[in-house]
Amino acid sequence: MNLKNNFPLVSVIIPAFNSETYIEETVNSALCQTYQNIELIIVDDGSTDRTLEIVKQISLKDNRVNYFSIPPSGRPSVPRNFGIRKANGEFIAFLDSDDLWHKRKIELQLKIILAAAPSSAFIYSMSITFGDVNPFSRKYELLPLPFRAAKNFNDLLTIGNTIPLSSVIVRKDKLLQEKGFDEDPMLQIEDYDLWLRLAQQFDFIFLPAILVRYRIHPAQFSVDWETQKKRLVYLSLKRNIRLPDYKKIRNKGSVISFIRNMTHFKLYLLYSFLTFLKR
Repeated sequence: MNLKNNFPLVSVIIPAFNSETYIEETVNSALCQTYQNIELIIVDDGSTDRTLEIVKQISLKDNRVNYFSIPPSGRPSVPRNFGIRKANGEFIAFLDSDDLWHKRKIELQLKIILAAAPSSAFIYSMSITFGDVNPFSRKYELLPLPFRAAKNFNDLLTIGNTIPLSSVIVRKDKLLQEKGFDEDPMLQIEDYDLWLRLAQQFDFIFLPAILVRYRIHPAQFSVDWETQKKRLVYLSLKRNIRLPDYKKIRNKGSVISFIRNMTHFKLYLLYSFLTFLKR
């Protein structure tokens, strides 16, 4: 489908908490998209730093930027749901306050989902880690590896969550049918839960292109292996579904970790080139 004949509004939802270091760069990566019919909904979750001040200054320069401040919730699901309620777009895109987008992200994804059947609820792409990380780091990751990308509900059950949240564009009507993110404070993996609920009812699309840069930095909240396993068990019990065990190859020793990282790095180089060809 030719986007020149169809320019649906895309609402970009950015939850923020003490994000002063990275928020401006993140917002600019959204405002500089080749697809311009967007609105940004930045929801500050009780920051105590200069986050809100920085966002206010950006909004004075671009009227597509809208910002809101809510009492601190400590759960990303709360500001995201608040943003969904404020959104005017036919489509909603999620962007974390420290991640970055490829300049053609919305254009490329929207073109595909508009041409797909209406039963397609969302589209996602690949992400690569950057920042406080390198190809030899434990946190270095290309997600998903193209041959392990979930493409249906059964894949999400057997492979696990291969969907980077900042890569998703979803139809708002389908999102509202599922009532957005679950705000259960015990859940903690609310994005995986949402993809599972959507995939049970609708189709979704994987675009094998690196359109998101997922930032690794010292202030980032990290979760240990055992905690992540417990969260999967909780989700499994809550939804009465069987989920794969949480396993990390990067925890299997230095040799296996090295092989893993080199696989991710080589695929990153390949898919960076293929993504470049889309320009």
